[in-house]
Amino acid sequence: MKIEIQGNEISILSLGATQEDHGVVKREVNFEIKGTPFQRYIILGMNGTGADYHDPQHFYRMNKDQVDASLIEYLSENHLYETGEDKVI
Repeated sequence: MKIEIQGNEISILSLGATQEDHGVVKREVNFEIKGTPFQRYIILGMNGTGADYHDPQHFYRMNKDQVDASLIEYLSENHLYETGEDKVI
């Protein structure tokens, strides 16, 4: 599945393991941008929505705000941002 954020096309490659630490549930997600793979931990909501999902598209739909925020942070940290509208491809 591909997402476009800040002018960058980002692919969700796979969903990794779910972890809980002091009541915070997070899920490892593997992405790719410009041919470079990277991983982010997505903090899930209070009910842990997405902890047991296998489909990246469904996971993204149910956790869009958290995924987008994490990706925007990654883009900013790596100076990969551009202006433009965000959209799902």
